[in-house]
Amino acid sequence: MKLLWTLTAALGFSTAAFAQAPAVRTPAAPKAAPARSVPGSPAVANLPKDIAYPKLNQIKVPGTQRLVLSNGMTVFLLEDHELPTVKASALIRTGTRYEPAAKAGLAAITSEVMRTGGSTARPGDKLDDELDRLAATVEFGMGRSSGTASISCLKEDAEKAFVILADLLQHPAFPQEKIDLEKEQARAGIARRNDNAMAIHGRELRRLVYGKLSPYASQAEYATLDAFTRQDLMVFHKRYYQPENIILGVWGDFDAAAMKALIERTLGVWPKGGQPRPPVVEVDSALAAKPGVYLIEKDDVNQSNIGLIRLTGKMSDPDYYDNTVMADILGGGFASRLFNKIRTEMGLAYASSASYSPGMDIPGTLSVFIGTKSETTMKAIESMKGELSRMASAEVTDAELRTSKDSILKGEAFDYASTGQVVSRLMNYEYYGYPADFLQQFRSGIEKVTKAGVLASARKWLEQDRFILLVLGKPADFDQPLTKLGPVTPVDYSIPQPQAPKLGAATPQAEQAGLALLAKVKAAHGGAALDAVKTVSQKAEIKLSTPQGEMALQQEATGSVDGRQVVKMITPMGEMMQGFDGEKAWAKQGATVREAPASQTAMARQSAVRDTISLLQNFARPDYQVQALPEEKLEGKEVAAVAITHAPSKTTVKLLVDPATGLLAGKSYTGSIMGQPGTVVERYLDFADVSGVKLATHTAMSLNGRKAVETTVTEWKVNPPAGPAIFNKPQ
Repeated sequence: MKLLWTLTAALGFSTAAFAQAPAVRTPAAPKAAPARSVPGSPAVANLPKDIAYPKLNQIKVPGTQRLVLSNGMTVFLLEDHELPTVKASALIRTGTRYEPAAKAGLAAITSEVMRTGGSTARPGDKLDDELDRLAATVEFGMGRSSGTASISCLKEDAEKAFVILADLLQHPAFPQEKIDLEKEQARAGIARRNDNAMAIHGRELRRLVYGKLSPYASQAEYATLDAFTRQDLMVFHKRYYQPENIILGVWGDFDAAAMKALIERTLGVWPKGGQPRPPVVEVDSALAAKPGVYLIEKDDVNQSNIGLIRLTGKMSDPDYYDNTVMADILGGGFASRLFNKIRTEMGLAYASSASYSPGMDIPGTLSVFIGTKSETTMKAIESMKGELSRMASAEVTDAELRTSKDSILKGEAFDYASTGQVVSRLMNYEYYGYPADFLQQFRSGIEKVTKAGVLASARKWLEQDRFILLVLGKPADFDQPLTKLGPVTPVDYSIPQPQAPKLGAATPQAEQAGLALLAKVKAAHGGAALDAVKTVSQKAEIKLSTPQGEMALQQEATGSVDGRQVVKMITPMGEMMQGFDGEKAWAKQGATVREAPASQTAMARQSAVRDTISLLQNFARPDYQVQALPEEKLEGKEVAAVAITHAPSKTTVKLLVDPATGLLAGKSYTGSIMGQPGTVVERYLDFADVSGVKLATHTAMSLNGRKAVETTVTEWKVNPPAGPAIFNKPQ
């Protein structure tokens, strides 16, 4: 009896940019306002609102050298002698938007393995040791529209660091074991991506506004990770990682002439790749969802996440500045209308915001968000929509305009607080084709925004019939049904599970051979005694292999052949119980009892179908399909193989049989361990005779070829005296 389905759930501020400011940034003394007095009280000193501060100093970008190497690489250099360090960052013309949709995850894993796998001359693990000795770092990253690479080191180690960077960029090794490891980590991330309601809401908003098939909303899935190989990584690297596609920024304690020479002899000798510059992947509005009301139904939450979103424009658009101020007044901070009305005055929201996020080279988004308790969902939506209408119906006040512009202009100072930020901004402007003085244009543009301009933007962009409204919450607890707003479209946010390998249609000969093999297995494991089994219980010691090391558990479990289970586990985090009553899964830790999410209930149902005793009792029934498969090797030993498919659930299990004894050597299926799905292989290393039934006492499990769980059963019982109530959720 397999009782491990529960394991799926158990377990320094630089002044370089401020040329006119004194070193300590001390403001000039404020102009004193007349003292105010209150009858019967002593004179009161100036209040904050009465203080007149001088105008902010203009931000002046320090002189940065720009040069283009003979191989086409663009370089920015900025000396900063404050600390004895050198840092460099590269923007690479690539991104996830260039990977095939069917191979989503390829770009990110290419980037990761370029670092973790090292180069052909520097294996990743040895590279780690070398960087540790240098107290240096080398990192690679991947975004939707660009890739990155960076180094940080002491100035005396700059040559070594640039040699390493040049080597990794040109000669990545892409070792298969590192690719496999990154895929495993990516699969773990997929398995956890529905753990957080806020993350689900934000992700699905983007997928609605750009479209699930858009490269600007794509995401890796188990199937897409399985679809690419090491060769795909090598092809992707060759296509995009070439000097013509790289903008390099270097800042720190160096002499510019010496640094230029260093870059020339490390990265400058990299031959041109000759590949054309990748074009911008345009946004296809036909892929997007239609404006309307959408619902993510989640019954395990007591709060609603409410979002309005629509596509807008780019930073290069003429109304960029008006839109920036308009969104800030609507929901940009503590002084915004949404905050003051919906959160402060009405007390409806624990969070509220409006965000204008124009793209650099593609249309961006305008979004509004509110978080509220379930019982005020509709009231919050109506209030939010009311604020949008008010914004588009009349000009903002002088005070709102002044406060917003001051906030935006003062905030920009923090975007240039270090030389690294200065260089990074210039690199981004170069990368996306913006003028080098775009900072100055931004400041001038914000200063010129008027009340009329804000109103014009609001009327253009806050048309409510152009927005997608997405609500994540528990509809049964809403104050009013969402259908009051119009038709409601449900959003499927479930995680597509890995598909089992497809089997060809069974021939009559394969079916008969499979039935004969299963009859032999059943006889070896007890025959009539096996048919008499209704429930089994076990006590076991379990060792889990985790990225943090091995973890030991104690387990007591009871399961029935119809799939009901109850398991008590003693873990380093304390005791917990989980169960499945045939309809719902549940969990108990301490005094807290909760119903498990639907995904875990589905896992429990699948586990019941895969149960070995149940399969051997029922394989001859008409709702099961059987076929013999070619012999294969299990840990170097030849074993017979037979597939059993439960037709109603479309679940297939492959049993691996010792041809000499008829005993099971193992079992293989598509399932999950500790929440991470993939190909699970169980190996049965020892058996005990319990009431005439051969049951495994030592089992080793692997997930996608990696060791995952080892179970040693210290006690089996067949048909223990336990009533059906044992499987019920505790009250």
